[in-house]
This record gives sequence, structure tokens and C-alpha cells, in this order.
Amino acid sequence: MLGTPQFGDVKVISNSGIVGTVSHGTAVPENATTNLYGAVTELIASADNTQDSWGIFIHAWGTGVSATGTEAALDILIGGATDDVLVSSLLIGGSYDSAVTSYFFPVHIPAGLRIAARLASVRTAITDPRVLVYLYGGTPPPFRVGRKITTYGTKINDSRGLAVVPATSGGAASVTEMTASTTDDHFYLYPGFQASTDGVMNVRSFNVGIGVGADTAERIGTWWYWTSTAEHIGGPVPSLGAWRNVPSGSRLTLLVSSSGTNDTYDGHIYAVT
Repeated sequence: MLGTPQFGDVKVISNSGIVGTVSHGTAVPENATTNLYGAVTELIASADNTQDSWGIFIHAWGTGVSATGTEAALDILIGGATDDVLVSSLLIGGSYDSAVTSYFFPVHIPAGLRIAARLASVRTAITDPRVLVYLYGGTPPPFRVGRKITTYGTKINDSRGLAVVPATSGGAASVTEMTASTTDDHFYLYPGFQASTDGVMNVRSFNVGIGVGADTAERIGTWWYWTSTAEHIGGPVPSLGAWRNVPSGSRLTLLVSSSGTNDTYDGHIYAVT
């Protein structure tokens, strides 16, 4: 059934720039110490955030390098002199120009607040990854919009999520519990997945899903990732999460199947309230 469109001109605020350049977006520095967060870096100034927005798209790359483990986690912050965390621990390890990592979240971002980021990486202040952010607003939103993003999955360290062991050689997806009981009602969920601690990766494809419920969980989405022998990982595809009402107290799992043998991986689930 087709609905009547109620959507006008979308206005976008971004740190993208409008000319071709290899240094698009904003460089976000690693710490000089392994697996600790680097300096908070402003992406969009408060004076440039001139509208209430109903969605944020985050695009990151530049953590990947050949023959080196490159796990990394990115926090997006919102505020000003004192920042609040909008979303924590976005997994972006192994990202490169042709193997980027992207996330979209339908959340309300008020006008007049700056957007910033900080990065934790196994690498130490070698090459600063770059981050692009797009804020969408200017019209009524075309979907439900939330107020908070919760990250599920206990971190191994600041650069990694929860350890995930995919099923191998196209087998039925392995199940890794990210939380036994959600802390809020959620309506939009998105996976995080990265290769980690491995400087000799293989060419693989990964089918990643999110499960809701007990051991016979309902699968609410499917996303794809790819790794290369250059220690790069691209994904997820699609760059949208799954809209599904998930009540507080639900079990969430990451369901992962690999096309071949395993390297080492970790993951998260991001859920919007």
C-alpha cells in the first residue's frame, strides 16, 4: 500500500566540503598510547549546526594498513564545553578509502550544539583516520526518531568490542550474545563488526545479522562485510539499520557466518531509543 508523501526539501549540515580532495572530512587523532582515546576533535561547530536534525550519517576510514592489526573504535560526541556521548564505540578498524565504514541513526540532534569525535586505536598516532558527518533535517522526519543510542557488547578494551567467532565456510550463523537484557525499549538496531589483532588477514565475506530473543532468536536484519589480504574491512551493506520494536528486557545477539576460515573479530549492537 502506497502512502501519501509528507516530505519536503531535506537540509543537510556536514563537514564534507565541496571540492575533490584526499583529505575530506575531519582528521581524528589516535592516542600516543595503544588502545586509549585520543583528543576530542570538533567535526561541526555549534555555530554551523543551524537546524534541528532527525538523523545522523557517520562515515569513517583511514584506520587500515597492510600487515598490521588495525582495530579501532569511534565515539561521536554532542554538546560544547562539556560533551555528551551521542554514540559510543562505533567499530571502524581496517577501514580504508575503498573499504569504508558507515553508520546511520535516526536520532534528534538539537540546533546549536557542536558535533565532535574521539578515537581509540591499537595504532599510536601514526595516520589520523578521517570522519565525515551528515546531519539531516529541515522537514518533518520520514520515520520515527529517537533520543538516545545504546551500545551493547562488553568491550575487550577501548579499541575493541565483544569477541565474535563466526561460523566458518558458509555454515549456519554462530550466535554471540551482546546483552541478556536490553535496558530500554528500542525501535532501530544496527550491527558493528571488525577484524582485530591480525596482521595477516584473508579474503572473506561475512553475513552479519541481529537476533532478538532466546536461543531460537528472531533474525531482524542481514548486513555484509568484506575483508582483504591488505588488512582492510568494508561494510556494512546496507548502510541502514533494522526498524523493529524491541522491548526492554530483550536478549540481543550477533549472528555471523563467514565464507571461509576465521581470523579474529569483535562486534557490537547499537540500538536507538
